[in-house]
Amino acid sequence: MTAITVLPPTDQDHAELHFASGVPGFPAARSFSVTPWGTEPSPFFLLECHEVIGLRFVAVPPAVFFPWYEPRFGPEVFQAVDAEGTDDVRVLVILTVHSTAEKSTANLLGPLVVNSATGQALQAVLSGSGHSPATPIVKRP
Repeated sequence: MTAITVLPPTDQDHAELHFASGVPGFPAARSFSVTPWGTEPSPFFLLECHEVIGLRFVAVPPAVFFPWYEPRFGPEVFQAVDAEGTDDVRVLVILTVHSTAEKSTANLLGPLVVNSATGQALQAVLSGSGHSPATPIVKRP
């Protein structure tokens, strides 16, 4: 397993993401447009599916809420997105946005791994990592 540095997307990152096998739970969802979400400057992105009308995700670089988060991926993940190494990918996590930030969560169990040069993407599943698919983005007292 390789640990990667989680960096925010750059201006060079693709505005389209392509999931060869779809997204878990949505096998037909393979192509997504990526646009900034929120008031500029915003770390948030809206991923809108081309194949499944109305399917949208809000995603963010995990360091925005979880600077300690360092997911580890095996070589099969890099191979699946046609990346040579950790410098070629960016990581995003999908948010479940509720009426308040205190109720909103991030999926740290299933981060998105994106080849910055090609837009090829994969939702990795970090089985056995102890991470949750519903991690609160605001620490609760």
